[in-house]
Amino acid sequence: MAIDFSKANPDSDVARPIDPIEIFQSCKVSDKSINDLWLAQGDALREYHRHRADPDINIALNTGAGKTLVGLLIAQSLVNELSRQVVYACASIQLIDQTREKAAGYGLDVTTYYGGNFSNKGYATFETPCLTTYQALFNGKTIFRHDDIGAVIFDDAHTSDQILRDQFTLSIDRESLKEVYNELSSLFVDYHNKIGQSVSYREMLNGDPNRIFLIPPYVVYENMHKINKILLSARLSERNDTKFEWGHLRDFTDRCCILVSSRSITLTPPFIPVKTLPYFSTGVRRVYLSATLDAPDSFARSFGRVPTRRIAPSTKAGECERLVIVPSMSDAISSECQVIAKTASFLDGHKALIIVPTYDLAEHWVDVADLPDKASVAERVRQFRHADAVTGLILVGRYDGIDLPGSTCRVLVIDGLPKGSGPLERYLWTYMKMHNTLRNSIVCRLVQAFGRISRGMSDYGVVVLSGDDLVNWIRIRENVKLLPNFLARQIRLGLELSRQIDDEIEELADYCFNRDVNWIEKHEEDVSGVGKGEGAEDRSAELDSMVTVALAECRYIEFLWDSEFEKAAKALSDVSKDAARVSDNLKAWHAVWLGYALERAGDRKGARSQYRSAHAIQRNVPRFQPREDLPSETPRQVQQVADQMEEVGINVDLPRGFESNLAALGHGSSSQVEASLRYLGQYLGFQSLRPDKEHRTGPDVLWIMEDLRVAVCIEAKSDKGEGKEYTKRDVGQMHDHVQWVHTNYKTIEEVVPVFVGPKQGATDSANPSDETLVAEVQNFADMGVKLASVLRDVANTALPISLVRDVEKAMRSAGLLGRDVLRTLGLVRIRGGRP
Repeated sequence: MAIDFSKANPDSDVARPIDPIEIFQSCKVSDKSINDLWLAQGDALREYHRHRADPDINIALNTGAGKTLVGLLIAQSLVNELSRQVVYACASIQLIDQTREKAAGYGLDVTTYYGGNFSNKGYATFETPCLTTYQALFNGKTIFRHDDIGAVIFDDAHTSDQILRDQFTLSIDRESLKEVYNELSSLFVDYHNKIGQSVSYREMLNGDPNRIFLIPPYVVYENMHKINKILLSARLSERNDTKFEWGHLRDFTDRCCILVSSRSITLTPPFIPVKTLPYFSTGVRRVYLSATLDAPDSFARSFGRVPTRRIAPSTKAGECERLVIVPSMSDAISSECQVIAKTASFLDGHKALIIVPTYDLAEHWVDVADLPDKASVAERVRQFRHADAVTGLILVGRYDGIDLPGSTCRVLVIDGLPKGSGPLERYLWTYMKMHNTLRNSIVCRLVQAFGRISRGMSDYGVVVLSGDDLVNWIRIRENVKLLPNFLARQIRLGLELSRQIDDEIEELADYCFNRDVNWIEKHEEDVSGVGKGEGAEDRSAELDSMVTVALAECRYIEFLWDSEFEKAAKALSDVSKDAARVSDNLKAWHAVWLGYALERAGDRKGARSQYRSAHAIQRNVPRFQPREDLPSETPRQVQQVADQMEEVGINVDLPRGFESNLAALGHGSSSQVEASLRYLGQYLGFQSLRPDKEHRTGPDVLWIMEDLRVAVCIEAKSDKGEGKEYTKRDVGQMHDHVQWVHTNYKTIEEVVPVFVGPKQGATDSANPSDETLVAEVQNFADMGVKLASVLRDVANTALPISLVRDVEKAMRSAGLLGRDVLRTLGLVRIRGGRP
């Protein structure tokens, strides 16, 4: 073989371009749909290039506005500049293939990694970025951990929270790890016996699929040696279904939530310890590609930081025509079963994608569409995309990364609110009622779901929404306001049009499919018209508090992971006021983990106070200290009051913050009055909530007298001027909120509606019921003073051992137990005219 030495030129190294637009201009584009960069893509790339040295840059573009090309050009730009390894993280293998295909069409070389294999040597030799999954990058045994990574591109960053959570979540499946499941679940039987939940816990173990039990962190810690012994004996590091998660958690099981259901036992941190990974260290650049959304708290909770720069060029790309149909809005369709039946009948004639949050919901659709197993999703999506025949595909929890534009699919069904598939998120939503905290995650998933079948500005399609929880959510205007304005308008128009359906969905859908001029004009008028609309209201103060809290949670888990327990406690303690502004239930969740950090730091008294506070705010937080010597007839209200009393040496005192938390009952703003009313209910021993703040619907304040199955539905009207009567709107709102309580609290047998405001009558047109009551704010302030006096008297004489008995005697004497509270408040009925 003859060697041509003239071709060897080791000194011919040419500088590679780092300007992403220059890289694009040098590409040999083969994709016929690409003529040039879109305006928004060019604006984004130019802005990025000016600030490329920033460590954390968020590039926000609408779904369908070409984020992939922007991300790939930036990835190659970073490879060229840094001469280090660059990773492009995708949500799934199917997305890797989709992105690789697009890169080939753009004329860009890439490396892919999945299934344990690299597609070429480009990544290893610092020539091309590597496309891989979040799972491969973040798992506990990742091969990327020791690479010389200079930058990471996070695709669809706004939907990555559950993917990242999953990498730190170990699931002990009851079927495949039966012995381990049984041993672990048995450890907590005694605790549930002590707190009076032995029957519920055993029912769950016997197969009740609707219950999830949180094992409190102090109970986990008490059983840590037994837990670790059981887990070590299971050889989790040798099993494909557990070794990656176990790699993260094996030395930190004492810092995890343990959640027990009839199907599995889950170990997962209370907050994602993402900052413990090397990709978030100094010296690594991060670019986050996301939709245009105001969800900075969700971003901060996922990545442990906020972007140093946000690039969001204005564009209408991705704002495509959608006809939203909500069958349950029709008077002719009265049940969820009818919704499914009518929708299924409609789908018989159409190629349709169906997205559901759980496999249980997927079972409703298996007669009309294909449900692939997890291993075959990517291939099944590919087949579906290229199929010409009428067919259906069901995807579970896949709200991102599926592109079916144009005629590849024009019908999308979203069934059920996308609350997340992970046990912790389901627990926080269902039991902790942290709807306000999780709302932005819901918004992100909905936005992604709507973008699956409709991409470009000329695209169009029909979206059917079903499931009581989803429909109820979109009917709350304050929720819809959080969506991008274009999508919010489409949903509001769809709700109104759906009211006109008789019993056939097809008739309405055909207006879109047949390109009816009246429909197109109506969509243009109501949706595509210029204007900010309701979605543009200023939420900056609320979002600031939510971001502050999210960042504190990330600091907390970072310190907890490093065994710096005092610093962890301080991280949550410093944001206690911000947490309360966001949600009382979030404050309760923080109290659980603040208590645990204090306990690990040696402050057992402070820990007990936090644990009790958490349970007092949110009853679904397991009780800390069971009182086994209590007689069975002791009212639960009394137990709750006693649990909140502060221990001072061998004595007791009023709950911490008692006076400051009730101060607004004299002269606060409307929001402050509501907060103080909630606190007063808590200190009285009731389950006390602010549904309107947490759920964006329901009463301002709700007191639940658990012993009596009575709820007090409170509407705060303290800002109503003197002499102004209660209007038809006021009374109608109260009626709606009473119904909301009945719908959401099935055990409540009686709801007492109470206005807190001036003792005025109602207008002639208001027609309040005879049960509607009113009391002035001062009445509640006086009750707070009375309760303080009663509890001080108890504190001066009682010892911890006699506290419950003394509290019950004093509160009964003062008229502060059960229904006596309503009489002591001096409530009067509202009728027409004066009360």
